[in-house]
Amino acid sequence: MPEPDHIWSFREGDGHPGFRALATWSLALLLLVTSCVSSMHEYRGHTVFNPLYLPYLESKSRDHWQMPEEILDALAVSAGDHVADIGAGGGYFTERFSRRVGPDGRVYATDVQEVMVSKLRKRAARHGLANVTVIHAGFDDPGLPPGSCDLIFLSSVYKEIEGRVDYATRMRAALKPGGRVAILEYRPDCTAPGPPRTRRLEESVVVAEMTAGGFALEHRHDFLPREYFLVFTVVSPDPRSTLP
Repeated sequence: MPEPDHIWSFREGDGHPGFRALATWSLALLLLVTSCVSSMHEYRGHTVFNPLYLPYLESKSRDHWQMPEEILDALAVSAGDHVADIGAGGGYFTERFSRRVGPDGRVYATDVQEVMVSKLRKRAARHGLANVTVIHAGFDDPGLPPGSCDLIFLSSVYKEIEGRVDYATRMRAALKPGGRVAILEYRPDCTAPGPPRTRRLEESVVVAEMTAGGFALEHRHDFLPREYFLVFTVVSPDPRSTLP
């Protein structure tokens, strides 16, 4: 999770000086509030991302360390694709996916928190993202239509899922033949600002759980400065047959 010095950057000439002063005071107030609040909070019995930190995720500086366009390039996201953005939050990646897949594509933006679902709907309406479908997902199920996705994408979300092996099999049910799952998580040894160290997962844990859920590691990208970036494909036999 980006720390306070990674929120917004105001360039010289950004509007009236009065606006810049107001923005500065607003930012200072936000920092004062969030500095005393954890980046994770309890929501309906689950530990998930705290919406108070959502402005950090919309920081311009995030583009530099998150490298979203490079991520979409690496995943070869293109016109007509159907993509699920799991735990989409405020829609940072959702909007980028929407632009890439175009009018013939579809983006399923999911989140478990009502406040995030509301923000996603407002963002889609404000920016004319007609190809975005917002889904209020469950904690144990992404809520995606069966066989609907070419790609399922999780950015700093996988660690928040409970019962991850079962969840993986449910993601599998939402994939088209040849579909993939991409998972980005902070490296435990990364010293840059990010999620609490106690919440981070070793890469080997993610691989083992996804393997148990019926996936195989297809590719490991190493160009991100803070996160590991794993891409999985479906293998046989289908482990869903063992679910109750």
